Amino acid sequence: MSDPSVRAFYDALAPDYHRIFADWDVSMAHQAAVLGALVRKDLGPGPHRVLDCSCGIGTQAIGLALAGHRVVGSDLSPVAAARATQEAAARGAVLPTAAADMRRLPFVSSVFDVVVCADNSLAHLLTAPDVEAALAGIHS
Repeated sequence: MSDPSVRAFYDALAPDYHRIFADWDVSMAHQAAVLGALVRKDLGPGPHRVLDCSCGIGTQAIGLALAGHRVVGSDLSPVAAARATQEAAARGAVLPTAAADMRRLPFVSSVFDVVVCADNSLAHLLTAPDVEAALAGIHS
């Protein structure tokens, strides 16, 4: 994932990424319902402090924010992260984002109740040390 071509790929894809969904807003709501249920099962009703460490354009993060959680998003692609913030605002949600590599998350330890890393994000990490670095950051 350290290859700049991965970031460039997602930077270029960000304006059209929503097109992979038949209805992006419906998908956001569905994923928020599924993820929200998992969070409630383990942490109680909330709202909770959530980090989506691979937020892309916000598919999971926006839905969770709309459900009342305090969500922060980060993504390797600054273009995708910025779009997530804009899309959240357009739907009445607040979603601060940061451009960050999930192997080197820039957040203070234990500031979040739960971390989301969905879709194909971990698959971009091709070595055991990269996966270990990402999981260590997520765990902290």
